[in-house]
Order: sequence, then C-alpha cells, then structure tokens
Amino acid sequence: MFLNKSLTAVGLYAAVLILSGCAASPSTSSVHTPSKTPSAAQRIELTDAERIDSAEKLALGDLPDAPVWKGMVAKGVVVNASEVCVDRTYGPEGGLDGQGGTNAGYVVVAFATMIVGEPQDGSCAEYVASTPTEAPRVYIPEALRHAPGLLVSTDYGDKWPLSVPFAVVSCKSLVAGGRSLQVVTLETPDGVTYAVNGTAKSHTTFPSIQPIWADDPNVDGLKIDISPIIDAGLALC
Repeated sequence: MFLNKSLTAVGLYAAVLILSGCAASPSTSSVHTPSKTPSAAQRIELTDAERIDSAEKLALGDLPDAPVWKGMVAKGVVVNASEVCVDRTYGPEGGLDGQGGTNAGYVVVAFATMIVGEPQDGSCAEYVASTPTEAPRVYIPEALRHAPGLLVSTDYGDKWPLSVPFAVVSCKSLVAGGRSLQVVTLETPDGVTYAVNGTAKSHTTFPSIQPIWADDPNVDGLKIDISPIIDAGLALC
C-alpha cells in the first residue's frame, strides 16, 4: 500500500516537471526572432544619409574575401527615391598590379529591396548623369485628394501650363443674353480663385489666370497651351 502511494507520488511529480518544462521551454518554431533587416516600410522612411550608409555597408559586404578587395572604400550617392549608387575604390594594399587607391567601378543598390546590382565599370557620376530624373512628388492636402477637378502638374509633365504644383478647376453654367455659357474657374494651393476661360473673365469678378500662366520655355513671348486646363473644367459642367 505504501509502495503504491510512493509510486503514485513520484509519477505525479514527474508529470509536473514535464509540464513545467514544456511551459518554460517553448519549441523553436514558436519563438519569434526579430529580424535585423529593416522592413520595406522602414526603408522608405530612411533619410538620405541613412540610405547611403546602408548602401555602402551592403556594397562592401557583398565583396568576396580576397586580397584584391582588401581595404576597399565605398562612397554612396543618392540617385533617386529607389536607388543609391556606390563608388568603389581599391584600398592601398588592394587591387591588381599596383591598382591600390584607384577606381574599382560602382554598384547600384535598390531600395526598398536592398539588392546590390552587378558591378559596373566607371563611376557613379556617369550613372547619375544618364539616369532620368524623377519629377518631384506633389503634396496634396487630404481634403483635396478626391476633388473632382483636381489637376496635378506631375500628370502633365512639360505640358503643365501653370506655375503652381496643382490646382482645382470648377465649372458653372449660366445663361446670358439667351445663351448658355460655361464659366471655368481655378483655385490654387494658396486658396486664390482665378478666371480661366474667356467667359469666366467676362462674367465674374475673379482675377485673370495670367499671373500663374507659365511661359513657354521654347518660344519667347508665348505661354504654354492652357487648353488642357479649360477642357478639364468644361468636362465638369
């Protein structure tokens, strides 16, 4: 009787130990190890200096372990929102046949994937010069982002006829002299409303759009064609 009770107590004690061990030591599959690699969202939020620093480290870390790369120096430059170019220079004791301290080509690091491209001959100055520049992003206030008449300069490229980055056009129909007319007006980011088409200039008190109508860079004395703005306004009537 006593032996049976002792065996039972030992069994219970062992069971408690096993269960306690399971609770205290979760399986490796359930343990989350934070990654040291920043997420895509975090990479987008990096400053230019941080992107350059990351790209330089990636460019150096991508090199094989060989004497030719000893003391390699990396110097990055921002190309655009998605690329950083990294110039590589042989260290004093690196390179081949006395090439120490000379140019070793460049690599381009893509953001936010953090992928190092294939080594290229030349320098980043040549790569940057041959890379099309990206149009600057235009900040649109939240309240205007879904406005029916919103027009943004980046959608028109060099055909954008205004000196402001965006504008909101409106159209109002009216009857004058027995005729149905359409009045096209435009509001700028600073809240000023201008008369766009001839009807608006004749039948409203709004100032003419002339002050923000951009000059044609290719023809002295002329303005960029403003008909896309007028057409966008008329489409709202």
